[in-house]
Amino acid sequence: MVSFAQKRAIHDADANLILPVKPSTKCDTPGLLRRYRFWTAKLFYEITFAILVRDTSWQEELFASLAPKAGDRILDFGPGSASSTMSLALRHPEATFVVVDPNSKAAERVRRSAVRKQVRNIAIIQASLPGKLPLNAGSFDAVVCTLALHDSPPDEKLGIVKEMTRVLRRGGTLRAVDLDKPENTGERRILELATRISGAAAVGPHFDGSWIDVLAKGGLAGARRQSSCSIGIGRMAIVKARKR
Repeated sequence: MVSFAQKRAIHDADANLILPVKPSTKCDTPGLLRRYRFWTAKLFYEITFAILVRDTSWQEELFASLAPKAGDRILDFGPGSASSTMSLALRHPEATFVVVDPNSKAAERVRRSAVRKQVRNIAIIQASLPGKLPLNAGSFDAVVCTLALHDSPPDEKLGIVKEMTRVLRRGGTLRAVDLDKPENTGERRILELATRISGAAAVGPHFDGSWIDVLAKGGLAGARRQSSCSIGIGRMAIVKARKR
C-alpha cells in the first residue's frame, strides 16, 4: 500500500514536472505574435510594392527624362523594374535595354514575355546587389535604379550606387527612382511599413529626403530631383545625376 508520505512525494514530483512549463508558454506567445505581425506587414508591403512598380503615374516622367536615342545602351536595375523597361524597349526599338532583376523567377517571366512579344532589343540578367554585376565598366549610356535603395542599409546603398556608377560611361546619367520625403501623414504609410521590415537605418534617410546624398558618395555629380509624385500612401521621386 502506498503511504501518505509516498503519495505526497509523487504529487510534489508531478508538480515539479508541470509547473516549469507555464512560464515558457507565456514567453512563446509574444514571440509568435511578433512573428505574425511581421509576416502580415511583409505580405501587405509586397502586395503594395507589386502595384507600385506598375503604377504609370511615375513611369511617364521617367520615360520622358530618359528619351533614348538610337544606339543608346540603358541598364535598369531593381525588383520588378522589368515591366517599365519592356514598355521602353517597345517604344524605342533603336536602343538596347538590359534588365537586372534580383529575383530569378521574375527574370525568367520577363524572358518568356520578351520572346512571346518578339522584343529583340532587351536582355534580362538575374543578379543581386551589392556585389559586382556581370557587366563591363563604362558600358552603358544611362542607368535606372528602381526602388532598390529604400530597403538597403547605408553601406549597401553605397555599394549599389558605386556599382551603378562603375557600369556607366563617363558623362552617362543615372536616374534613381525611389520613395522620397513624405509631404503629409498619408504619404508616410509605405515608409512606416518598410521600416518594420527593413529597419530604421535603411528607411530613415527616405523620411527626410537625405537618401539622395549617397549618389555623390558613390561618384556621381549634380544630383537633383526631376520629379516628385504622390502615390497616396507614399511619394516617388526621380533623381538624376551624372558620372564625373
